[in-house]
Amino acid sequence: MKIKLSALAACVVALLVFVLSCTGPGASTPAEMTIVKQELTKNPSGAAVVKVTVKNTGRAVAELAEVTVTFYDAGKGVIDSVRDSVFNLNPNETWDFQIACKGERCSEVKSYEIKATAGSSKRGL
Repeated sequence: MKIKLSALAACVVALLVFVLSCTGPGASTPAEMTIVKQELTKNPSGAAVVKVTVKNTGRAVAELAEVTVTFYDAGKGVIDSVRDSVFNLNPNETWDFQIACKGERCSEVKSYEIKATAGSSKRGL
């Protein structure tokens, strides 16, 4: 019986050490993307182009920083959705990019929506 209790106690201690190492002060926090600047312009053919600056405001490297821009017409119908990405965006680093609407109706763009996400392969269990 003493052996079973000792084994159980050892398992509990090992689990506690594991959990604290994953959530303690040394644990990595995820990267976080923040849109710091955005502007809707038109290219020479009249198609919509969004100029965006994204900043990693998290404490970890964004191994993959991805931005999706969805373009809408006056009735909120989707005209196009375009993605762009960059690898290894460090904390406090910014990324400037332009995403152009592609297609026949891109001159009809009246509004847009931006979604910025960050990914890492170091997420743990």
